[in-house]
Order: sequence, then structure tokens, then C-alpha cells
Amino acid sequence: MDIPRRHRRFPVALGVGVAIVVGILAALAIDVGRAGGPASWLARHHLAPPYASAGKRVDIGPRSLYIDCRGSGSPTVILEAGSGSDSGTWSAVHDAIASTTRTCAYDRAGRGRSDGRGRHTLADAIAELRALLAAAGEPGPYIAVGHSLGGAYARAFAGTDGAGVLGLVLVDAFNPDLESDWIHPLLGRLRAEYETRLDGLRAHVSAVDGLDWPGSEAQLRATDLADLPIEVLVAPRGEPRLDDETNAAIAEAWLAALQSLSPGHVTHTVAWGAGHDIQIDRPDLVIEATRRLIALTR
Repeated sequence: MDIPRRHRRFPVALGVGVAIVVGILAALAIDVGRAGGPASWLARHHLAPPYASAGKRVDIGPRSLYIDCRGSGSPTVILEAGSGSDSGTWSAVHDAIASTTRTCAYDRAGRGRSDGRGRHTLADAIAELRALLAAAGEPGPYIAVGHSLGGAYARAFAGTDGAGVLGLVLVDAFNPDLESDWIHPLLGRLRAEYETRLDGLRAHVSAVDGLDWPGSEAQLRATDLADLPIEVLVAPRGEPRLDDETNAAIAEAWLAALQSLSPGHVTHTVAWGAGHDIQIDRPDLVIEATRRLIALTR
């Protein structure tokens, strides 16, 4: 029996489609291999690995919070996510750091798998973090690692009396107090624009994260980190509307501002090739900085 022409074409089309898919997969495999493996390939394309939830919700009284602790050893690393983010933002570095020491990522109240809460301050959130660590059986000492707004939480945690924080890693952290005091005076005609932008970021974290930001920034300014070893990672940036001399002065001012947090104990690294999400774009730098502090504190 003669097969209709339209059916004879179907196997040919299917074969062509399979060949195209195989070709794409082969090219992808070659690209991944040239990049140095899946993790490096994802970082090159500014992508985080999928987060494999391995944690648990822990009751701390008024609410339950999610925490994901991996590995073993001391000190314990605490990973603080940025504004609107949760523990999944650390998927590119969590296991690598956990291969060196105990490492915990968690979801603050209102984020990810944790229960919500009303308006609060940084100090309120840090009190809940300490309650979470106690209830989860995760004793100190600690190293705090904070990305973006998480850097403010990490600074507040490290500056809390009795918190047992031995070191701090700031990953392109949100430091509005330092920016206002050290950087804005150097901006000349752009100062008002940058002040408006920073006020917008303050309003953003207040709305998205439920923070009483005026109260929180006052707490941040009062935080004492003297003599604490701090690793600072910053994304490269400059202001094209300013001349080279002014941009150089701003860069020096940022160095001085960050050094003021703990004079003589701050290591500064520019994360070349990374944007704001350094833990995704250059996870190697976050891992290396954290491991340096682990080795130092041990």
C-alpha cells in the first residue's frame, strides 16, 4: 500500500528536529566544558544554580523561620540575603563554603519559607536571628556574610554584644550611612541626584522588607565593629559624567569609608567581571574571602 506523501515527510522532519536538538546539546556541552564546568558556565551567564531546599522551619515563638545548615566545623558561617531575596540566592556558594565549615543560609521573616511579620528594625531582625540559631542548635562563633541589604543585617549582627561574630564579609553591601557621609560631598553637581537615588533605595527596603529604615540606619551608625576582620567585595563602577580625577577621589573615599568600620582590619577586593550579584557572577571571590576569614579565625 502506498503511504501518503504527508506521512512520508513526517519521519524526515522528525529526524531533522532530533539532529538540531542533538547539535544544540553538543554545542552546549562543549561551551560548558570550555567554561570550566557547570558552575563556571552559569556564573559566566550571570545565572545561579537551582536551589535545592535542604533546610527546615524552626519555631522561635511568635513565628517560624526557615534555616538551611550544611557541613561541619567551626566557626559557623551565616549567609544574609539581599532585599527581597532568601536563602536561594546563595546556591552558587553554599555547598562550597560548607565543604570547609558549618554554613547556614536562612530566610528572614517575610521572605521565602519563613512566616511574615510587621514593621521592624535591624535590631529586631537580629534578635530573631539569634533566637533562630539557638532554637536550631547552631552555636557560635560565627562569620557573617551579607549581600546588598544583607550587608546591613550582617553589620548589625556582628556589632551585637555577645553575638560571637569573629569576622564579616560584605558582598557589594548596602551602606547608605557611609555613602551619605563620605561620597556625596564629592559629587558636585550630581550630589542632589545621588541623594534622591539613595532616598529611593531607603524607601525600597522599607517597603519590600518591612523595615523601619530611619530607626535601622540609626542602629547601623551606632554599630561598633572595631578590630573585627572584614572582607569587602565590591562590583566595579564609576560615574562617566565625572572626570577621572573625581572618580579616583570617590574610589579612595570608599576605601577610607570601609576602613573606618574597623581600621587596619579591612581587606578590599574589586570583583572584576561581576555586577551587583557578586555571589552569582563571581562566586569564587565570595568563597575565597569567606575561607580566608575561616582560616584567620581558626
